Amino acid sequence: MPKLEPMQQPVGRTGGRRARAMRVSSSLAEINVVPLIDVMLVLLVIFMVAAPMMQQGFEIQLPKSAQNRALKTQPITVAVPISFRKDQRVQLNSEAVRLDLLPERVRQELTGRASQDVVLSADGQITYQEVITVMDRLMQGGVSNVNMQTQPLAGRTP
Repeated sequence: MPKLEPMQQPVGRTGGRRARAMRVSSSLAEINVVPLIDVMLVLLVIFMVAAPMMQQGFEIQLPKSAQNRALKTQPITVAVPISFRKDQRVQLNSEAVRLDLLPERVRQELTGRASQDVVLSADGQITYQEVITVMDRLMQGGVSNVNMQTQPLAGRTP
């Protein structure tokens, strides 16, 4: 912000009007924040647009089924990716969980819920034994029903 300083009167001049007695000077020590605010607003918009795209999960190719129906509530989902064979990890909602910790994590997720159901989505290349292994761990965690998620057949809408 500019500062006002009184002007020095010439020595030989006395009386008369004081025309333009104040002089405006600017200080270089001040920071102009308007460009900084513009940059911050642009960065905010960039992060707001990019944040939903940063969510990552396991890539799963669901098996197809002619008999499928949509769920009305948001269930607890457990995804079994093809990498399960190597690292024994499943995805509980959006969190990667080791198979040995799955019963406890499922028990924590089920507390306070009316429905003790879980939706299990397994990659189409996962063996039946691997799916049963995950289902056993879910049952140890207190799950009452395990629903299997599938994809609709091509050309058919539910």
